[in-house]
Amino acid sequence: MRRRAATLASFIALVALVVAALFGDRGMLHLMAQQQRAESLAREIEDLRAENQRLASEIVALKGDPGSIERLAREQLGLARPGETVFLIREAGVGDGP
Repeated sequence: MRRRAATLASFIALVALVVAALFGDRGMLHLMAQQQRAESLAREIEDLRAENQRLASEIVALKGDPGSIERLAREQLGLARPGETVFLIREAGVGDGP
């Protein structure tokens, strides 16, 4: 009888350990989710670094190249030189006529 109880207790302890190893706070499933999150954050960091590099290059160009400032003023602010005619072309959207 004691042997069965010891075997049953050992089995229950083993099952508890396996469940904890898979589903616990430091379990395998949690570890895998954290690893995926870390990979996602690493990709996001790399994208942000590339964006920072692009912006740094744009800052250098804007500080030293008057043509860059003019391009930016034309594209984002819709500015034009005196005497120039600006044409705005709109794409046809849903519900627009022919």
